[in-house]
Amino acid sequence: MKYEVIRSCIITGSAKKVGDHVDIEDNTIAENLMGIGRIVPVAEAIVIEDRSIAVTESSPKPKTRAKKK
Repeated sequence: MKYEVIRSCIITGSAKKVGDHVDIEDNTIAENLMGIGRIVPVAEAIVIEDRSIAVTESSPKPKTRAKKK
């Protein structure tokens, strides 16, 4: 499972910096590091679709009224 390092530490013999994404196979190591606040699980990236309708540049602008005095 993938995890994100939130505090610098050494994981399986190599130094990891804040923001690094690591894949830890051993569940006991992952549970211990999460317990002391060094790593957090990373959710898979969600692909965001652009579902908006394209607005054409030639469409007329709405008319605005002047403010009342």
